[in-house]
Amino acid sequence: MARRGIRWVAITAVAAAVITAAVFAGRAIWQIAVSHLSSNSCSVGDYDIDTSQASVAAAMVAEVTSYRDPLPERAAVLVLAAALQESKLTNLPPHAGDRDSVGVLQQRPSQGWGGGNAKRLTDVGEATREFLDALVKIPHWQTRPLAQAVQAVQISADGSAYAQHEPEAQALADALTGRRPAGINCSFQAPTVVAPARTVAAQARSQLGIDTPVAAGRTVRVPGAGWQTAAWFVANADRLGIDRVSYDRHVWTRTGGWQRGPASRHAVVAVMATLQG
Repeated sequence: MARRGIRWVAITAVAAAVITAAVFAGRAIWQIAVSHLSSNSCSVGDYDIDTSQASVAAAMVAEVTSYRDPLPERAAVLVLAAALQESKLTNLPPHAGDRDSVGVLQQRPSQGWGGGNAKRLTDVGEATREFLDALVKIPHWQTRPLAQAVQAVQISADGSAYAQHEPEAQALADALTGRRPAGINCSFQAPTVVAPARTVAAQARSQLGIDTPVAAGRTVRVPGAGWQTAAWFVANADRLGIDRVSYDRHVWTRTGGWQRGPASRHAVVAVMATLQG
């Protein structure tokens, strides 16, 4: 009987250990699943990028569409492909890349980019503008194969590498220029910082080159705007704390994505999130 009692105690202990391990494993799996499902990411066609990459891409496309001379969408595809290869759409600070390369396009001040000033190249708009200034001087850049056109500007060690990014760059350009309505969809955790609506309006004016954004309370309204402005708000929603964007019978929210809903086609409207107390 004593042996049976000892055996029973041992079996009970082992069972308890197994159950405890299963509980902790279950919790770990659940935490991983929640973390995965709530990750800050954006989808553009068949491609996924994180929200910081989306914000950088939107700034680059805005620079193309507000360039001093009208440029075709091809320019956006070329500069995005360059950025995907050089930095994966990340605005790298000085000393984070190769040699003295800086910024989203890894331009080198020692080669004249930024007028020799590395700090200038950490501005995504400035870096993109300098790329475009060089691009438009390349003969037939609009019709050249992507890798050739980009390499003529970047002059990298392996110019053929740019070609692999053309499909993704095209998808991003279609979504962020507004050519593909509701083309970018972002989801992210509830924001902990929310920019004032007036700050969001000012950034929209600056990046998109438009003068119609109006801030009132938690809302930014942009009369006469279109799908590019709507895409810009969504791409920057995580960074700025935007909770809702509406335009042309479509409504985007950070938890539900784009859905059909009541929205005017005469203005793009962004609503800032409310911080939880």
